[in-house]
Amino acid sequence: MEFFKRIFAKKKDQEVVKIEGNNEKKIQCNSENCGCKSCEHKEEKSGDYLKNICIQIETIPCEPNPYFVVNDESAKFFEEFEIRMTTIYRMYSINSIFLKEYQKVSRESLTSTRDNEKEFSKYSKCYFINNNAFKEIHHMSNLLNIFMIFEVLLKNITKDIAYDKHLDLEEIQNKNMSYLNSYILFLEEAMKNRFSLDENERNFIGIVRKIRNDYLHDYMTEIPESIEKEIVKIFNLRTGKRITVDEYFIENTCKIFGEIAKRLESSYWEYKNKFLEK
Repeated sequence: MEFFKRIFAKKKDQEVVKIEGNNEKKIQCNSENCGCKSCEHKEEKSGDYLKNICIQIETIPCEPNPYFVVNDESAKFFEEFEIRMTTIYRMYSINSIFLKEYQKVSRESLTSTRDNEKEFSKYSKCYFINNNAFKEIHHMSNLLNIFMIFEVLLKNITKDIAYDKHLDLEEIQNKNMSYLNSYILFLEEAMKNRFSLDENERNFIGIVRKIRNDYLHDYMTEIPESIEKEIVKIFNLRTGKRITVDEYFIENTCKIFGEIAKRLESSYWEYKNKFLEK
């Protein structure tokens, strides 16, 4: 038992103390070589680039996601979509805070090696690889997760309505198009006059799917010029603007998928209530 206590005991390497005074909160940090704003260790040894990063986050974040919240009573797949969207939103927010602070501290460490050509050359190579790759992985993994939960939502609604029509899911999954497009076409037909996508929404879903597939299968992050033009048109952006998967792109993807999910939920219950009246 003592062994497990030692294994799982939390190390108290860092202690953050909040001091309230004059209605202001200040942060004191006891960590050595810490990169946070409250700590500037003047006597940091040359060549010592091991730092503790101090960030402030809400450890029990309970705020809902701003994109989709189910009605008081809803189907399980809409509730699951909300839960997943909220989890992705929180994870993305926390990682964004960490990544921003990590890049700041790394940049400071890189600057401190300028007087040593050998160290600067070695550290700069590592720094620029990490700086680019971390941001790319951060944004792309988030986009993949958003696309996944959106496709699963459409699949589950399709499966539910197909059951009402005595159809198997495999009968709806058209081999000549993506499963996602098969679900959309089926739902638009099944909930005719209740649910449909406009041209911009349809195009944007296709764009996100293309970006997701290129990254997933070919590790490709460059957005083709033809797709850039489509995105500029959809969001009414300045012509010639370079499009990347960044915070702006993630935010708009969540908004659009969330809006579609809201309409799907409303249309689904209109369809279901009418179906149950038969």
